[in-house]
Amino acid sequence: MERRGISQLRLLLLPGFCAGFTTFSAVTAHSLEPIEGGMLFLTQNVFLSLIAVIVVLPVARKLIPVRS
Repeated sequence: MERRGISQLRLLLLPGFCAGFTTFSAVTAHSLEPIEGGMLFLTQNVFLSLIAVIVVLPVARKLIPVRS
């Protein structure tokens, strides 16, 4: 984050990163429940997450300049 010049946002962004771990565990627990989740839920979740990364990463690279 410091290389990209957003060190002031570190305290805002890092808790969001840590919250991702609880989201991951919730998705895992939900995918193990065959009535409400199951493999279809897990497959959709992984697929849509990868699509989000493919779309957002290039946009973020253009909007956040690299500090030299």
